[in-house]
Amino acid sequence: MQHKGDLIVDGDHETSGQVTGTTYVRSGGRLIANGQLAGGLIIEPGGIAVVHGQVARNVINHGTLTLYGQVAGKVIGHSPVNRVGPNQIVGNDLEVPFRGTTISWTSSQ
Repeated sequence: MQHKGDLIVDGDHETSGQVTGTTYVRSGGRLIANGQLAGGLIIEPGGIAVVHGQVARNVINHGTLTLYGQVAGKVIGHSPVNRVGPNQIVGNDLEVPFRGTTISWTSSQ
């Protein structure tokens, strides 16, 4: 089963297929994700997410995250409450482009 677009969880919800948009877990919401969250996961303070499947982008976690599956991007904010292995968070999501001026430097050794 596929959920097209964003998914907003404010109660108890379980996914089994793919969510094409961003998944939001609001305060008081509890998500059990068995499939793929293709657009990333945002957990607000007071939200709970248990991921058995894959998050294909970043997770922004200001709530409670239990990770049994994999995050293809990074976990930003609070770390998962359970112990995770090195292959569970692979950190390949694209960074948001930096808009501004930077100065590059190199080592002169």
